[in-house]
Amino acid sequence: MTAQLWLDSIAADGARIAAIDPAHLALPVPSCPGWTVREGVVHTAGAHRWATAFLQAGPDSKERFIPDVSDAPDGDAVLGWYAGVNAALLDELRRHEPDEPARAFIGRTVAAFWMRRMTQEVSIHRWDLQNSLPDGAEPLPAWTAADGITELTQMQIPLIVGKKGLPEALVGKVIAIEATDTGDRWTLRLRADGIDVLDEPVPADVTLRGTASDLDLVLWRRAEPGTVDLEGERAVLDGLLDVVII
Repeated sequence: MTAQLWLDSIAADGARIAAIDPAHLALPVPSCPGWTVREGVVHTAGAHRWATAFLQAGPDSKERFIPDVSDAPDGDAVLGWYAGVNAALLDELRRHEPDEPARAFIGRTVAAFWMRRMTQEVSIHRWDLQNSLPDGAEPLPAWTAADGITELTQMQIPLIVGKKGLPEALVGKVIAIEATDTGDRWTLRLRADGIDVLDEPVPADVTLRGTASDLDLVLWRRAEPGTVDLEGERAVLDGLLDVVII
């Protein structure tokens, strides 16, 4: 993916959030128990401000940032407020080249990290919020979802497993993920303290097949594994997702 695609995705999904009918702000968000739509909008804005603060502080900053969303207005105005926060994030991202040094919660990295992270953050929460509405949610765009699976398998899941560890019964198991619409495949071998993303396919203990959107939603615990084709030991997938709980 290119930086422009990431930025376009953040802008497009941000616009969809800002366009939510204000009459629905009090609705519950089934995929994020305890949230209302309004709370989901404010949460997403907080993530935008978090990324913006890291980028503004520069790669050598040691500060731990807590996003301030205390200025989020009540009522319908929260949607216009969110649009401004989304625009400020995009302005900050555009000030950086993708390979420019930056810092994140994982340590030193490059600005592309935040371009991808915010693409995925706003994409999944756009889905959460739309899924709460009477008309339901549009699927994730295929390329966004495939990129999201790559981020999950390369950064998010290894980070969480590295902190929490995996049950012994899962160690050495192989999970294959195949996107039927993009042709992408991810092969994961589980370790006690992380996962290895394999360059070449190997026999898998469980294989998931489906559209990139459906696969990404399953891995984010937004959809049940039964919404994709699953072959092999479902307990391996369930065991990993129970640990990750993204």
